[in-house]
Amino acid sequence: MDVIVIGGGVNGLVAGAYLARHKKKVLILERQSSVGGAAITAEIAPGFRAPSLSHAIGPIAPIVTRMLKLDRSKLHLITPDPVLTTLGRDNKTISFHRDAVLTAASIDRLSPPDAGRWREFLTVIQRIGNVIAATRREAPPSLDAVAARDLWRLLAHGRRARALGKRDLARAIRWTPMAVADLTGEWFQNELLQAAIAAHAVFGHFAGPWSAGTGGLLLQRVADDPMPVGSGVTLRGGPGALADALAQAATNAGATIRTGARVARILTRDGRVTGVVLDNGDEIAAATVIAAIDPKQALTSLLDPVALAPTLAERVRHLRMRGVTAKINLALSGAPSFNAFAGDAVPLRGRLLIAPDLDYLERAFDAAKYGTVSPAPWLEIAVPSVADAALAPEGQHVMSICVHFAPRQLRDAVWADRKDALYRSVMDVLAPHTRALEAQVVGAEIITPEDLETRWGTSGGHIFHGEMTLDQSWIARPALGLARYRTPVEGLVLASAGAHPGGGLTGLPGLLGALHA
Repeated sequence: MDVIVIGGGVNGLVAGAYLARHKKKVLILERQSSVGGAAITAEIAPGFRAPSLSHAIGPIAPIVTRMLKLDRSKLHLITPDPVLTTLGRDNKTISFHRDAVLTAASIDRLSPPDAGRWREFLTVIQRIGNVIAATRREAPPSLDAVAARDLWRLLAHGRRARALGKRDLARAIRWTPMAVADLTGEWFQNELLQAAIAAHAVFGHFAGPWSAGTGGLLLQRVADDPMPVGSGVTLRGGPGALADALAQAATNAGATIRTGARVARILTRDGRVTGVVLDNGDEIAAATVIAAIDPKQALTSLLDPVALAPTLAERVRHLRMRGVTAKINLALSGAPSFNAFAGDAVPLRGRLLIAPDLDYLERAFDAAKYGTVSPAPWLEIAVPSVADAALAPEGQHVMSICVHFAPRQLRDAVWADRKDALYRSVMDVLAPHTRALEAQVVGAEIITPEDLETRWGTSGGHIFHGEMTLDQSWIARPALGLARYRTPVEGLVLASAGAHPGGGLTGLPGLLGALHA
């Protein structure tokens, strides 16, 4: 083999497909029975198929679709509008549309002053996001020896930042270390609106809206997706359709994919990689190994401890990977009915959010800080079968619920004993907003952060393979000395969401890792 890719998630498939298209002999090894990682659509009850983890895709980076010619495949994008409807108390709602005017009209029902500021906010944050986005489409510069090409790129980034003008450049510098609650508070008065934006920033992270640096998390999100609450794009067939298309692209290019193949060890000799050993004892030789799994697992669990310098190994061991996301998938006997919509199914085509104010978000995070499951979690909900009827039997539906906060490490319990409590807390949060939802449940799947670690192999159960805080981003992602994908072990390359530019199903870490293999 020329290249072994460990991990058949989106990034592993992108890396494998790209290298196979460039005439490398590629083997992709996936520990589970199917590829996809976070992009899996699976049966949760007879006839019901739901997104196992992520219910949106990225958005997948345009450069990935161009290079792998995914735009020529049979992918059918679903671009919902409204993209998100947030549910407040007393049936108050705000719907976020792709059209800023429609969003402003929705905000106007609750807060006319905020409606007047929405378009200005979009313009400013998207301008700043565009500058950051340019740094996320390429490898960070080397700290040891900055090449001429990197100097030119840094100069170009500097010119883009300068073009923002003094006011917006000052905003970008000031907002990055701020708490997102303070950032939204500078623009808006309505707490339902503030919480919707803040929830998008802290999604998947061990952070609340008042945590320092969450303003920077929001700017990262807008850099990848111009909607400040996320665009919620998905595919007919669910996110698993993306994995299927990538797997097809890889195999068409000549790559081999093996599922149910768990790597036990990365082999090295004289400072360079020589292959891998599977947990069944099979040894496979390769000149290059691409670790499309989280970097802590790759560099501390699979690699010989003496292969890394002690200082670098210590940095890797201290990467923060504190998972806080749980997932509940429901099979429903009928269409869910939300009180605020009065029978209107249009909002169900996009995502729903239950996070009525900033204090609600912060209290949910308080539970995680002390190692307990939040009794009143905030929820991001999708009903993908509304726009894709093939996911459920006729007249029936599937519901996908992301739950925050649910910490991987519980203080006085184990997750096996807390699954029922997690489910109960989610149904209690939903109850005031829905009519007889629990009576419609005919099947349920509960996925905890422990499941993310043991079944999907993500250290700490972190959905982004590591927190995307300032000290674990750009030139420090996953750690100083590892930001350019190659490791000190010659031939060993990092290409998961734990590498730059980070989490989300964009495919960029996989592509950039492959480019540097």
